[in-house]
Amino acid sequence: MDFERFKKINDERMNYREMEDASVVSSYRNVGCGDGYRLYLKVDGDQITDASFTTTGCGFGLVSLAMATEWLKGKRVDQAAAITIEDIEGMFEFPERRKNYPGSAVEAVQKAVADLKNGTGIRPEERVSRGTAIEALKRQGHLREMKLNQIILEGEDLSGVDLRGANLSNAFLQNVNFRGANLSGARHRGAILNNADLTGADLRGADLRWAKLTGARLDGAQFDGALYDIGTRLDPNKTHLFKDMVKSGMDIYMEEAGATVG
Repeated sequence: MDFERFKKINDERMNYREMEDASVVSSYRNVGCGDGYRLYLKVDGDQITDASFTTTGCGFGLVSLAMATEWLKGKRVDQAAAITIEDIEGMFEFPERRKNYPGSAVEAVQKAVADLKNGTGIRPEERVSRGTAIEALKRQGHLREMKLNQIILEGEDLSGVDLRGANLSNAFLQNVNFRGANLSGARHRGAILNNADLTGADLRGADLRWAKLTGARLDGAQFDGALYDIGTRLDPNKTHLFKDMVKSGMDIYMEEAGATVG
């Protein structure tokens, strides 16, 4: 495997972005590891003119989706439906133990094409992005109960914001300033909160199963009754916070894909 290229693709997050004017937005759940994928395709006539994705998956998942979306650009829709693992591996060779990742990317693309043809996928009125979330915050002054799953809010300042009951499942929230924010009862399943500032934040009753909080600042944060599981990650010097939470089995986390990424 070309490790330097692997690292470059991850560092630059090739094709990793939301797309406001996508022709179809499709969600896919990798049932093997629980990662959620979201694919965006823009189509002009029968040709795919742009493709992007978001995911909270690992580096191999990101590279496989980066290669798949890059391969899709300029292809006809019928060609996209016929994508193979070999097409992805022709752009980046995966180690033998990681060849399941291009397989999942192929399935995600095939689902996106099917959603395009069938008029399914995420309806335009249900699509969320950084832009729509910030506009909603300006308009109503809070993000309570909002459906924000798989959104990318990296580096945003949400200090003091009321996000009670919001659905932030599989959201990319790295480096977000949540200082003093109210996140009680919010869903963070599979969310990336690495290096986020949660100082003084209220996470009581929040769902933190499979959430990643490494490097997060947690001084004064409240976690009473929050759910965690085997996939929840805290820094070693913060694991004492688990005693305030409620352990919940991975079987509950692994529910139907549409329930958390649709």
